[in-house]
Amino acid sequence: MSFNIRRVEDTPKRSEKWRKLLIGALEIGKPLVGWYGLWKQRRQVQLKHQRTTVLLKRTLLVLISVLCALLLLAGTVKGLMSVQILNFGSIVSVAGADLTYDEQGYVNILLMGQGDEDHDGKDLTDTLIVASIDPKNTRSVVLLSLPRDLYFLQTEKMGKGKINSFYRDYKSYLRYREGMEPEAAGVEALRELGAEVGRKLDMEIPYVIKVNFSAFTDTVDALGGVDIDVPEDILDTEYPNESYGYETFAIAQGPQHFDGATALKYARSRHSTSDFSRSARQQQILRAIAQKAKDKGVAKDTGFLTKMAQSLSLNVETTMSLREIISLAELGRDIERDHIITMQLNDRNALYDGFVEQGGFLYTPPRSLFDGVSVLLPVSIPEFPISWRQPRTLVKLLLNTRNAYLSNPRINILNNGAKSGSARKLAVELIRYGFTVDTIANATLPQEQEKSMVFQTSEEEENTLALFFASLLHMELAAKPDALPFGEVADITIILGKDYSYAPLQNLLAPSS
Repeated sequence: MSFNIRRVEDTPKRSEKWRKLLIGALEIGKPLVGWYGLWKQRRQVQLKHQRTTVLLKRTLLVLISVLCALLLLAGTVKGLMSVQILNFGSIVSVAGADLTYDEQGYVNILLMGQGDEDHDGKDLTDTLIVASIDPKNTRSVVLLSLPRDLYFLQTEKMGKGKINSFYRDYKSYLRYREGMEPEAAGVEALRELGAEVGRKLDMEIPYVIKVNFSAFTDTVDALGGVDIDVPEDILDTEYPNESYGYETFAIAQGPQHFDGATALKYARSRHSTSDFSRSARQQQILRAIAQKAKDKGVAKDTGFLTKMAQSLSLNVETTMSLREIISLAELGRDIERDHIITMQLNDRNALYDGFVEQGGFLYTPPRSLFDGVSVLLPVSIPEFPISWRQPRTLVKLLLNTRNAYLSNPRINILNNGAKSGSARKLAVELIRYGFTVDTIANATLPQEQEKSMVFQTSEEEENTLALFFASLLHMELAAKPDALPFGEVADITIILGKDYSYAPLQNLLAPSS
């Protein structure tokens, strides 16, 4: 929720008339003049106190929202925020409100980043991350990045277009066509975008937090910078500068210390790599911010919080109330640092080549179908009509089977009787859904087997992982064949028998279309 401080409006003319009559009456009744003066003085003090309280509440709201957003992303919010920490306890007395949980007990938030007032893409939300918090069972956070070119062919209220333009366009519609005030229009646009993303992914997203570039850079600078291990060299000769032109941004592979401006460039640069690697860098930066904030103990550093308040009050907008944000901060106390599951929807889908990545559920249709604009659509099975079944299946697995992802098992897929190429097709499917496949090969066994099977090397978890994959793939849970060499065994080993027939996971889980 963004905030603007307004002057208290002047008394209407009609009230002025009555005031004059009142003054006239007071002139007649001299004894009442002193009383009126004292009342007016007390009233001015009261109004000033109210304005101060509102300002502090608003500042507190945006401060908590930004720090919650950043720290919840990395799963390290552990009781960071309370009114008392900010020393506003004597002014702001607010209790937490009940949060909206989905049917599985998760709190889901859409986190967005946009440019500043002077940015050439003002109000375009080029960073979009869905965060799902499980505070009770797995004490984990799932982060799913959505590329800015993701295209919605239809929505309930916002028409069609790229996801990064919906906030801007719908806010403008509400302001100029529906006559809403700017602040209310912005909040409603955030709320509707969160609801629409939820409808596409078949999940409930009641909360949205939007942060602009200034809030990002100010946060990093206030922390004294962040340390990043850059995975590969970056050379971007077309990084947009403040003069609507370009400059060169270059970073070498290896450990680097970034100030706010450099961290922003690292998070935004896309010309030398891709929009999907940019999403990974954004998540890397946010995790670094969370770690630095935890190491510095900013939760108890009133100087840091006060320093941030002035900047953040102008650069954050959210659909959450102050009471909900306080509850959200409390909710983060039990989130485990290492219980972070990250994924980016991308177009590395192995449809046109052999290259596949986790989250590869999108493709680029011909530009001629979209007025020359490059967009991304979900890969559909069957190809037409376009559906969101595969991204929905991914979300269902990520959110509802978190332990399987947190365990991050190494998987071997061995063919021992199935049709040639079956092991590779299954491996591509599992990789796209976020699992790690080490080996795709034929099993070294004396004879082919009739039934497909899954087994787990370690029994420390009572075969729970093997049971998960056996249930997911509709196979038998079995023990390791005695004749199978241990060199072909992984944490989870899947052997495809004669009965195996490839089927996409969207059909096996059968989520809503």
